[in-house]
Amino acid sequence: MSEKRKLVICAAAREIGISEGDMSNVFVTYQPGLYEVTFTTEWMTYDMFIDENTMEVLGIDYRPIPINSLLAQLPEAVQDVS
Repeated sequence: MSEKRKLVICAAAREIGISEGDMSNVFVTYQPGLYEVTFTTEWMTYDMFIDENTMEVLGIDYRPIPINSLLAQLPEAVQDVS
């Protein structure tokens, strides 16, 4: 993993107060001067824009993971709560 990529992921984790180990499905894309980091945590999906030079988070979009996706991860015996 490149040093810049590590710094960008660290900046994203620090911004929302989690450890990098709590992040999954991490994708980093780059456009001149700007990184975009997309990742999930246990309950949320995040999309962040980070300045290349300052590692400052310029914007965050976040939303809960849809409940159907969370239920699909449970063992079949506990999925039917009705």
